[in-house]
Amino acid sequence: MSEAAIALNERQQAAVEHGNGPALIIAGAGSGKTRVITARVVRLITSGIAPWSILCVTFTNKAAKEMRDRISGMLGINTAGLWISTFHASCLRIIKEDYAHLGYPTMPTVFDASDQKSLVKSIIKGMGKTDADLPASRVLSMISKFKNEMKGPDRMAEELLGPDAASISEAYQKYSQELKRNNAVDFDDLLWLVIKLFQTEPDILAKYRSLFQYIMVDEFQDTNLVQYRIIKLLGGEHKNVFVVGDDDQSIYQWRGARVGNLLGYEEDFPGCLVVKLEENYRSSGNILKASGELVKGIVGRKEKSLFTSKDSGEKITLYSASSEVDEAIYIAGVIAGMVRRGEAVYGDFAVFYRTNAQSRVIEECFSKQYVPYRIYGGQKFYNRKEIKDMLAYFRVSVNEMEELSFLRAVAMPTRGVGPATLEKLKSFAIERGITLTAACVAVDNGISGAVKTKLAEFGKLLLDIRSRAASDPASEVIEMALEQSGIIHAFLAKRTAQDNARVENLKELAGAPHKEETLVDFLERVSLLAEADNVEESTDYASLMTLHVSKGLEFPYVFISGMEENLLPHFNSTESMEELDEERRLCYVGMTRAMKKLYLTHATVRKIYGQFSSNRPSPFLDDIPAEIIEREVSNYVSAPVKENKWKGTSTVSAAPVYENITDNAFGVGRQVIHSIFGKGVVKKCEGAGDEMKLTIIFREAGVKKLKSRFVKPAA
Repeated sequence: MSEAAIALNERQQAAVEHGNGPALIIAGAGSGKTRVITARVVRLITSGIAPWSILCVTFTNKAAKEMRDRISGMLGINTAGLWISTFHASCLRIIKEDYAHLGYPTMPTVFDASDQKSLVKSIIKGMGKTDADLPASRVLSMISKFKNEMKGPDRMAEELLGPDAASISEAYQKYSQELKRNNAVDFDDLLWLVIKLFQTEPDILAKYRSLFQYIMVDEFQDTNLVQYRIIKLLGGEHKNVFVVGDDDQSIYQWRGARVGNLLGYEEDFPGCLVVKLEENYRSSGNILKASGELVKGIVGRKEKSLFTSKDSGEKITLYSASSEVDEAIYIAGVIAGMVRRGEAVYGDFAVFYRTNAQSRVIEECFSKQYVPYRIYGGQKFYNRKEIKDMLAYFRVSVNEMEELSFLRAVAMPTRGVGPATLEKLKSFAIERGITLTAACVAVDNGISGAVKTKLAEFGKLLLDIRSRAASDPASEVIEMALEQSGIIHAFLAKRTAQDNARVENLKELAGAPHKEETLVDFLERVSLLAEADNVEESTDYASLMTLHVSKGLEFPYVFISGMEENLLPHFNSTESMEELDEERRLCYVGMTRAMKKLYLTHATVRKIYGQFSSNRPSPFLDDIPAEIIEREVSNYVSAPVKENKWKGTSTVSAAPVYENITDNAFGVGRQVIHSIFGKGVVKKCEGAGDEMKLTIIFREAGVKKLKSRFVKPAA
């Protein structure tokens, strides 16, 4: 099948037919960017370009699989060997070929988030500190930040400021040493190591430059410094770099994404073709109008106006709840009612929230109203303890240097191997220059009694797994290990419902590998799984997830809960205009997931993290035109409902009366105007009346402290 068989609009066709040279495709939400990328790959291949000379990178395995499946269906070819994958998977594939040039004796293990956290916690404990003194999450966040800027521990020691700077820098140094000692890398290393490889081995860079004649990047607005550097290194000569993205959907600044990569692309690649995809195929007209108005206030964005051939559809429903419980009851009631009337199935609904903490009350209300749901962003299957325990067997088998997995595997099931025995085993291994696995089966390892026999059996099992790992199907190796390790027997012996569930999970693990996938391949695939890859389409469950997880998905009916100051925008995102803009884009992403109907909800009083708070409705609601809002107010409201002067809603709390400029007109997140400084956003309010002091973030002038009488609410 040729690209001509793919239905494309005029602008999509222009993008697909682009030949050589750079191209920037601004693809609005729901504008068919996957269709464009797929069609262009098909066009290149049918025009005689070798399939393996096209590098196509995206951000989730799910998106990459969708592209491969479409291409396979159109061309009737096996796409397994094509370079269509995530950035991390592509980099892992490059490292597998040339890890020796990076100083690794064998292919390193990839540590996932929980492995990293365990290692950092161990390091913090070894430094004589507790997690309260030096939170592992903070340490990992700073390590990731510096790695994404391609800066090592020495640079952190020079640049990081604050009371914990020295301790975090020390932890980074020890973390790097421990990764090396375990012959392991983390996700950030996969990218950075490829940069190092290209910089230190010009021949290898030349090889890949010659291989990849055409480079395509999906979700370009989410690329960080390292990812963009890789693309520029590979495509800097032929410049056949075709990027697709939408700055309005850039929501990962907190993990290093740089929307400036997209905004500045035309400067980096002068003369590039620019095509704007503005026809939306997903959402109704009112949803597009509401979301489009929301992002208009972002300065410097690529101007675009999404439109659709669909009709306006239903209005946006805005529900003003009295509490977070009332909000959850309303959401559950709407879903249950529509399903009962045969208007929808549970799988048509999704509920988004800014923080995971908001899900608890929603889950409780769904359970009481018998609304089946599936929550995403919580514990993943591969992060369950019993699964991690079993995976440790396989990881240490294929990488005998990885001590972390050895210690985890030897402890489950219990073998009577205490700290003293482990120290003796470690000392023996170091003295002989061998691995812990080899030390287990050594006759003269200094261990005696029943423990010696247990360790020998354990070591033999690891070696058996290793001997079969590269050739036998992973499912068979896993079944063998489950039987011989004794882990299932140990759980069954406890005879509790929880342990029975763990056995079921372990049996599920045996069926997880793809057909004919080796254990090594399986471990690599599992290590690269992202949260969005776990979201499955289902008619049996409503989907609950954070706004960040929702990106790339779509549902007929969408609820965004917690549309309040301090939640959306989040109170941690008021330090700069850039952070507030990202919160605005995050809300936009959630809104544009909706196909038929969008519900926005907020509560007058909310209990979260054990504390009650009373927040005004989100300032983002100000931007939604009143004529497309359908207002619903809680039946539980005891106070009189007053009409707001902000567009198209009502609330039980005191409303801002803009013409009188009362104190209530100013709140955190509200937009205001100053005659000299221009438009800004309120970060903090102190006092009352004419003496009320506001801390305001202005786009051009930065942070200013002013009395409220010198500013007015933005229209």
